[in-house]
Amino acid sequence: MLVILLTLNFYKLAFGNVITNISGILYTIVATSFIYEYTKSATLAAIVALVRTIAKIISGLQLPFYTERFDITRLISSFYLFQVLLLSFFIVYFKLIELNTFTTTFIYLFVFFISYIEGIILPCRNSLVPKVVTHTQLFRANNIISFLEQTVSLLSWGMGGLLVVYFDKLWILVGITFSYLFPALLFKSMNIKIDKMKHKKKKIFRLDGWRVVKSNPFLLKMLIVDIIEGIASGIWIGGITLAFVREVLHKGENWWGYINTSYYLGTILSSSVLIIISSIIRRKLVISMSLGSLGVSVFVFIFGLNKIPLMSLILVFVLGLFYQLRDSAQRTLLQLHVKDDDLTAFYGFYSSINSVVFGFSIFLMGTISDLLGPQNIYLLASLMTLVSSILIFVALKNLKIEFNVNKTI
Repeated sequence: MLVILLTLNFYKLAFGNVITNISGILYTIVATSFIYEYTKSATLAAIVALVRTIAKIISGLQLPFYTERFDITRLISSFYLFQVLLLSFFIVYFKLIELNTFTTTFIYLFVFFISYIEGIILPCRNSLVPKVVTHTQLFRANNIISFLEQTVSLLSWGMGGLLVVYFDKLWILVGITFSYLFPALLFKSMNIKIDKMKHKKKKIFRLDGWRVVKSNPFLLKMLIVDIIEGIASGIWIGGITLAFVREVLHKGENWWGYINTSYYLGTILSSSVLIIISSIIRRKLVISMSLGSLGVSVFVFIFGLNKIPLMSLILVFVLGLFYQLRDSAQRTLLQLHVKDDDLTAFYGFYSSINSVVFGFSIFLMGTISDLLGPQNIYLLASLMTLVSSILIFVALKNLKIEFNVNKTI
């Protein structure tokens, strides 16, 4: 009964997301595997993440240039087709040319352009959610999307590793290439009327999203909160988690995988519950976000002090519950506080900022972890998340009237 209330366009969007997430994870695994296999360098393989980050920063700043000129569903569909062409070229290239040093550079270029395309598609998809459901359905819709994303991520990362071991990588890429045709067709078939701007600006790099943020005190505070929590989330990068597993829990790399799995299971359960009680939570979004951050702070602190392996899995599972509550409430709040015409530019800017913060957090948290140890870095992250929780509560106190006046659900 909960599900059938949502629109056909929403399910087209959600199914397109599922296919995109599966394909994106698989191509990341394949590209990283390609580089490691032919360079035998973990550092060069890790650069894939850096290349993806740079590409998404650039695409986020260029997004308004495209959205002014093209209908958003047509834009998404076209960039999916560009992905198909790029992947096809990549496959042909590796079939015809021997792998050498130049090939490593070529793989980086391939990852860059694919990630650039993703950086265009993702903000556009996110901006469509409030356009395909009503405000009363928005929180539920976000949790359905999140439930599907987390489930797909859990399965894809696990299955992706097995596929790379047992199947030829090029054939996996062939499957990925064909899979992108489905979301291209789905978004092409969506009937959503969105007016394009009459006055087109010639600048390719733009800060339209920043202008949206700075003109709205609520969004500005949310951005500050997001930056703080984004830096704190650097504790979950592979190197720090692995160091914690080895030095604090005294377990092998397999426990790193167990921790990731436990987290995903927590977010999946949380999404399921939030879908059911969405009519209650959607009326208390800022409080839910603040409580979610507070819960993350408390359980990250306990996780940092804990030395019992089994308890660490339970704690991470609970963390998944609170992370999901916070993220779902935050996503809905942002959608409700941005005008429909500004959503795409806002998401493009937000994507760029998140990419910068992600890259910075990897460097900062990794460095601090080396200096203070993997256990203390979790305690520091707990403190940072506590600060963000307090800031969220202050934002509720100061902007409650503005929230009620602007948009209601």
